[in-house]
Amino acid sequence: MEKSGRFSVHYSSPGVYEVRSDFSYVVNISEHSCSCVKWQINCFPCPHGLAAIQAASENVYDYIDKYFHVDMFKKSYSFPIRPITNVDMSSSESATDCILPPLAKRPPGRPRVKRFKSIGEVEKKLIRCGRCGKMGTHNKFSCTEPLVQQ
Repeated sequence: MEKSGRFSVHYSSPGVYEVRSDFSYVVNISEHSCSCVKWQINCFPCPHGLAAIQAASENVYDYIDKYFHVDMFKKSYSFPIRPITNVDMSSSESATDCILPPLAKRPPGRPRVKRFKSIGEVEKKLIRCGRCGKMGTHNKFSCTEPLVQQ
């Protein structure tokens, strides 16, 4: 209610008001709606709706959804709520409906930071062979060049 005092309310048509602050909002008190959509989501008036209801000199409590009233609260707890005897003991019917987590085990060690590159991304680095001295993808242990006699 305190937030609704800083708004400027302008009458548009029966039940429709324009509420201005930093932004302009259209409030329809007959349809219980506001252009900020908080009234429709929460089922009770937003600050813009409260400003429009106060400008219309109407009772604010008439615009709150019936589910927030005390009689609905009492109805929700009127029937007995059966306690659960033991959470660990489940019936055979509920055990078949239960979805178990996947059987995945984390590999040991530190997680990999680099991703695996696909075939098209991999570029082989050229290195100089210590045996033949040529540039290529081999080293002196995998070199197949014949030795040059000096």
